[in-house]
Amino acid sequence: MTSVPRTEPCVFVEGRDDEHAILHLVMRHGLTKETLSSFPWIEPSGGKEGVLEAIEAAVSAGTDRTLGFVLDADDNLGDTWRAVASRLARVDVQVPGEIPEEGFVDVSSRYRTRVGVWIMPDNERPGELEDFLEGLVDGGNPLLPHAQESTNHAKLLGAAFPDAKTGKAVLHAWLAWQDNPGRPYGTAIKSGYLRHDSEAAERFVAWFRQLFALDG
Repeated sequence: MTSVPRTEPCVFVEGRDDEHAILHLVMRHGLTKETLSSFPWIEPSGGKEGVLEAIEAAVSAGTDRTLGFVLDADDNLGDTWRAVASRLARVDVQVPGEIPEEGFVDVSSRYRTRVGVWIMPDNERPGELEDFLEGLVDGGNPLLPHAQESTNHAKLLGAAFPDAKTGKAVLHAWLAWQDNPGRPYGTAIKSGYLRHDSEAAERFVAWFRQLFALDG
């Protein structure tokens, strides 16, 4: 994990896809490094375990710093939240039994570090980044259900992706059918293929604003 200045706000994410998707999503809402002094660094952490491992060290090193942690629920939201909560408790962050649906924000009483957690896709169900991004597709887009049907059919024909990655396969199929096929997630948001103003997007950005106290 790359070190960052102790006084700099930071969001720890699983990988580059998460980094670019989040960066372009909040930029579409007018939140940028150029215009906001409190805009956070977004730090890829080498996967879910990397985000979990960063929690204690980052919070304890970050007096008066604001930190966010974004990770996938995968197949069990409850287990993921418990893994996060146990680490936050060690640095004196009070945590509820379940993550709030609007995302978690609180302060370490020992280190005065402001801490936020968002569990993809929406703090309410199993899934990952791709399930969140699927919620940014226009609800009336006929290609999305076709991508879902095609992906399921491909699985029956022997496609080798694991069941847990079906959402990722669907999203990549859908992106492959746009006028500029196969764009990365961040670029797809920047280009408007994925809506920055969908309900899913608005909820995430509201958490991001609350955590970093951004008025942009």
